[in-house]
Amino acid sequence: MRIIENNTLTTTIIYITLLSILVSCRNDKVESVPENAFEITSNEAKVIDSFKIFTQLSKHANVYLGFNSPKAINRIAEIENDYFNDYNLSYSKYYGTQWYNSMGQIILPKDSITLFERYVEENKNIKLDSMHCTIYAVKALEAGFGEEFNAIKNHHKDIWKNREYAGWSLGYILTKFYNWKAYLFISKDSDEYNTCLKNYKKDKKYHVWKQPNIPVEKLLDVDDDKDKIERLLKENEFGWGFSNQGWHTWITRFNYLKECNWLGAPSKKYDAAYNKPLFLKTEFINYFDYNSHIIIFPPKNNNLL
Repeated sequence: MRIIENNTLTTTIIYITLLSILVSCRNDKVESVPENAFEITSNEAKVIDSFKIFTQLSKHANVYLGFNSPKAINRIAEIENDYFNDYNLSYSKYYGTQWYNSMGQIILPKDSITLFERYVEENKNIKLDSMHCTIYAVKALEAGFGEEFNAIKNHHKDIWKNREYAGWSLGYILTKFYNWKAYLFISKDSDEYNTCLKNYKKDKKYHVWKQPNIPVEKLLDVDDDKDKIERLLKENEFGWGFSNQGWHTWITRFNYLKECNWLGAPSKKYDAAYNKPLFLKTEFINYFDYNSHIIIFPPKNNNLL
C-alpha cells in the first residue's frame, strides 16, 4: 500500500478543511454528535483474534412479530465493526456518498489524481461500497425481514415505481402493510411543530408533503416528555426512524439513535479535517438535529412476552 507523502497529505487536509466548510448535507448538524458516539470507545473496544469489537452484538431474544430485531442489529454491528477496524488501521471498503462527491474529488497536487482515485488504486482487490443514511438503515430492515423484504420491495415499486427508498416511504409501508406503530417526537423549536400538532389533533397522522400520510399512535414532546420517551425506547430493541419530512433516515437500538454520516471517509488519515466517521451513535434524548422525528416500532409477538 502506498502512503500519501506528508506534504501532499498536508495540502489535502487544507483543501478538505475549506471544502468541509462549504459542503452542506442532509445531516447538516452532525457536529452536535459527541465524539464518543461509537457503541464503545476505541480504547474500550474488545479484541478478539486481533479484531476489535466496537459495536456489541445483540444478546436479546426476538420479541417481534414478523421481524427479527437481533438479526437487524447484528447486521449493523457487522458493518460497523468491519468499518472501524479498517478505518483505524488502513482503509475501509465503506465510504460516504457525499465524501465521494466532494472531498473524494480533491486533486492530489503531486500525483494529479483525485483522493478517490488514490483510494481505489490502493484497494484494487476490494469491492468498495458507498453509504448514506438510507442505505445504512435499509441494511438493518433487510436483515430483520429476511425473505419478506422482497414483498416490501414490491409494495414500494407499486406505489413509487422506481423511486429510491426514503425514510417516509418505507415508514408508510411498515404502518400500512405490517402493523408497525409510528410515534411522533417533536420539539417546540421545530419549523413544523404547529402543523404537526394541528394534523395530529385532526387525524392523528404525520403529513408528508405530497405523499401518503403516516398514522401516528402518539405525539411526544422531546422536552416535556423525556421520561415517557426513554421508557418507550427502552422497550424496543429496534425502531425505524426519520427526521423532518425525511431529510435524514436512521434506526434506533433501544434508547440510542444510530445513523450513517454521508460525509464519512473510509480511512482515518483521510478524515483529518472533518473528524467524524461514517457511523455515529447518540442517545436519542441528546439528539438535537432537525427537531421533529418519526420512529416506527414492529409489533410485539404476545406469545413471546
